[in-house]
Amino acid sequence: MSKKNEFDYPDFSGSQPDGPQTEGRDDRKKKRKPISKKLVGGIICALIVILGGIYIGGAQYYKTHMFRDTMVNNYSLANLTVDQAEETFTGDLAAHQITLVEKDRKEIIKAGDVGVSIDVGSQIQDLKNSQNPWEWIAHFFGNSKSGIQLAVSYDEAKVDEAVNNLQCFVKENITPPADAYLEAGDTEFSIVPEVLGNRVRKKRLRARVKEALTDCITEIDLEKEDLYHLPDYYAADQAVTDALATANKYSHAEITFDYGYKKDTLDYSTIKNWIKVSKDFKVTVDKLKIADYVGDMQKKYNTMGVARKFKTIGGDEVTIVEGDYGWKVDYEKEKAKILKNIKSGKVIDREPEWEYRGVVRNGERDDIGDTYVEVSIAQQQVWMIADGHCVGSDSCVTGNPNKGAATTKGIYSITFKKSPATLTGPNAGGGSYSSDVTYWMPFNGNQGLHDATWRHEFGGSIYKSNGSHGCVNLPFSMAKIIWDHVKEGYPVIIY
Repeated sequence: MSKKNEFDYPDFSGSQPDGPQTEGRDDRKKKRKPISKKLVGGIICALIVILGGIYIGGAQYYKTHMFRDTMVNNYSLANLTVDQAEETFTGDLAAHQITLVEKDRKEIIKAGDVGVSIDVGSQIQDLKNSQNPWEWIAHFFGNSKSGIQLAVSYDEAKVDEAVNNLQCFVKENITPPADAYLEAGDTEFSIVPEVLGNRVRKKRLRARVKEALTDCITEIDLEKEDLYHLPDYYAADQAVTDALATANKYSHAEITFDYGYKKDTLDYSTIKNWIKVSKDFKVTVDKLKIADYVGDMQKKYNTMGVARKFKTIGGDEVTIVEGDYGWKVDYEKEKAKILKNIKSGKVIDREPEWEYRGVVRNGERDDIGDTYVEVSIAQQQVWMIADGHCVGSDSCVTGNPNKGAATTKGIYSITFKKSPATLTGPNAGGGSYSSDVTYWMPFNGNQGLHDATWRHEFGGSIYKSNGSHGCVNLPFSMAKIIWDHVKEGYPVIIY
C-alpha cells in the first residue's frame, strides 16, 4: 500500500459512475493543517532580531551623524557628520547662496559676494554631543526640527549693491503694474483688465535678502512673498464693475431736442466723452462739457440779440440786431436738465429749456413769422401785418430824439396788453406826466404802442420837436387794429 499525501485528492484518472455522487464527499474536501505555535514563535523571534539589528545599526550610525530632523539656521543637516555640517557653514558657502525666483527669470545672490561669515565655533559639535544616538528612531520618524541658530554676518553695503544690480531693476526689464480701467468703445464702455507687471518692491526685497542670509534661506519666490508692486484695482473688483454699470447707464441716455424747425440728438457718441471715472472708480459727468454744449446750443439756436435780415413792407432789406424778441436757451436750467437726463439713463424727446420764446420758429434765423407790427421811424409810419397781409397802416409819432427819448430800434416782444391804462412818468424838462389811454401794449420797458387821442396830427417830422417819451403814439383806430391782432409775445419791429 502506498503512503497517502498530506491532502487527499480525488482520483480523476478512471471513469466516473453515472448520476450524482454523494458518498465520500467529505473525504474529498481539502483539509488545512493548523499553523504550529513553533512556527509563529520562530517568525516573531526573527523579526525581533531584524528590528533589533536595525535599531542597533541606526544607533551606531547616529553616533557620528546628525539626526534626520536636525536644522541649523533653517538649513537641514540631516545625516551629516560634524565635519560635514561645519564645512557647510564655514567652507561651502555656495550652499548658502540665495536664488531669487522672479516672474521672468531666476537670479542668484552669492553668499561670498556679499561677505557672508558664519560663526560656528563648537556649537555644532555641542549639538551633536547633545543627541543621544539611541533616540534616533524618534527623530527619524518625527519632526521635532531640533537645532541651533548660528550667528551670521554680512557686508550690508555689498548686499545693497548686489540688490541694486539685479536684472529685475534694469529699466528695460520693468513693466509697471496698472489698474483696470474703463474704456469707451463704439457702443458702450468696457473694462480693460489690470496689468500685474513685474516691478519689484526694492526696499522689501533688500530686507528679505538680509533676513534670508541670516536664516540661511536659499530661495526667495518674489511672487509668493508679495515682493511685487500690484495694481490697486482689478477687473473683477466690485468698485470697477459698479462703475462700468453706472458709466453705461449714463452714456446710453439719449436726448432729442425739438427746436421747432429741426431736431438735434445728444447721444452716446458725445456723452461718452463727458463720463469721468476717478482713480477710485467714482463716476461723474463733466459739468464743464455740459456747459460747453449748452453754450454751443445758444450760439446755434438763439435768435434773441442775433443779427437777422428783415424785409420791410416797402421791399427794402434791413439788418436788425437789438431787441429782446426771439428764442434764447436758459443756460443754467438747460445745464441742470441735461445732467438730470443723463443720470436717468433714459431716452427723452423734449424742447430745450427756453429763457425767452418767439412766436414761431421756421428756421435758424426765421422766427418773426407772418404776424407782427412794423414801425419805420424815418417814415413815421406803422403797419399791422397779420397772416402775411397788411391789415392796417397809419402815421405815428415816435420818441423825441432831441430830448433823449428816441424810440429804440430793434425787434421786441409785446410784453402784455392792458385796456384801459394810465401812463405816468417824468418829463424831460422836469415835472411828470399822466396820460389815460384805451390800448396799452408795452414792448421795451416803458416804451409801447398806444392810442394818443390828445394828438390831432401824426407823421411827418413832429417827433423831432413834439415827440413822445419813447412810445409809439397811434391814432385811436390804428391802435385798435393792432390791439385786435397781436398777443403777448408777438414781435414789434422798429427800424
